[in-house]
Amino acid sequence: MSTSSKVSIIFIIVAITLGYSIYHKSKVDSYVDESRDYILKSLPSVKLDNFADNSEVELQDLARNSNGLVVHFWGTWCAPCEAEFPEFVEFARKLEEKNVKVVFMAVKDDDMKIKKFLKRFNNLPSNSLVIHDQAGISMSKLGVVKVPETFVFNSKLEHRIMFKGPQDWKMDSYFIRVLSYLGVK
Repeated sequence: MSTSSKVSIIFIIVAITLGYSIYHKSKVDSYVDESRDYILKSLPSVKLDNFADNSEVELQDLARNSNGLVVHFWGTWCAPCEAEFPEFVEFARKLEEKNVKVVFMAVKDDDMKIKKFLKRFNNLPSNSLVIHDQAGISMSKLGVVKVPETFVFNSKLEHRIMFKGPQDWKMDSYFIRVLSYLGVK
């Protein structure tokens, strides 16, 4: 086979590959509509009890009285939640100095299991609180299907971003992203 034949075959293969890539990208782009809004546009009114002292907490008040609110859904029965929890506590600690509130929203769990689990962490950051939502009220209001899920709301109660599933919270990029979505420097 001559060199020009080999070059022609390689050119044809590259052209077919490029054509297929362009075709496939246009198909995928038709599924993605960046103009779509989040289904959850703002933080709904949710009143639940603080796990530490049973005082009533309104999530909207937490967001309004700070630079934003991060709501992290988890459960002691959820292995991925347990695995990421230590990193998320440190993430919350970093948000403390930026006046961002953090809610550890334990859902459909047992009080004794939550207490036992939290003992591992001595003191949670002062900007955070644990809420035990046994009935799953917050899950239905925010549209949570499974845990872990994390929502970020700014002080105007606008939904800024949601993280589905476990994340690598020790990465600086998460901290930078959340602050950017909240408009906090």
